[in-house]
Amino acid sequence: MRSPTIITIIAAILAAASIQSVTAQRQPSANEIYIDKDCRRNQQLQFDKFTVFNQNEFTANGQKYWFYAGRYQDGAVLFCISQPNFNQPKVLKSEKIQRQFIDKIVRDTNKKTAFIIAVREGNGPGATTTNYGLDLSNPDRPKLTPLSILQERGTLKDGDSILPNGSLYREHSFKGIAGQPITIQVASRGLNHYLTLIDPSGKKIAEKKGDFQTYGGSELNVKLPSNGTYKVVVQGGDRTSKGTYTLSVNSNRL
Repeated sequence: MRSPTIITIIAAILAAASIQSVTAQRQPSANEIYIDKDCRRNQQLQFDKFTVFNQNEFTANGQKYWFYAGRYQDGAVLFCISQPNFNQPKVLKSEKIQRQFIDKIVRDTNKKTAFIIAVREGNGPGATTTNYGLDLSNPDRPKLTPLSILQERGTLKDGDSILPNGSLYREHSFKGIAGQPITIQVASRGLNHYLTLIDPSGKKIAEKKGDFQTYGGSELNVKLPSNGTYKVVVQGGDRTSKGTYTLSVNSNRL
């Protein structure tokens, strides 16, 4: 009998390694939960799977439910509802938030069956964000309420208003309610800027410098002190700062 050649031995080793690799790929991470497009848990999925990243339990009409979200490999999110332990799962009936890019999912501070969902309109620099209030007091008929206060696109360019230090700026206004928690976001492709909020009396109550290294994004989370008209000022970081940005102002409660 002929002895195996070096090539035959190498081929056998590579084949064994390939089998081990495939077997390893089939083993899900101990910390990950996979669901399919119908919200059913399935740890054996290799393709067309959603990885659960947010899960909440709530009670409605005396029954406990799970509200959970899974993210697909392209970033789109699937929202689901079930009885505890993924029993009788269903895809949530709310098209405006399904298969979208989601920035946050938090409970509403005033209602145990309600959640705030932040939907990002796109996956690149300059995408606006819209908050929605999701009320699950009737899980079979979820109620979705837009919480957007202001969505605008602006540009700092020659000819705009100029501050004493030479920086360009633009003002945007919106009406607010005392005690209302809001999020203000500026998204831009590398615009060096400052974001400032001014109350109805003309007092500066919050400010944030845009992170130039992450496409100039900035965010303010504020509880408004009084009723009235507020101003959001987007100011160039210096006299050379110019460019386009999107501004989003959203309420954080129903």
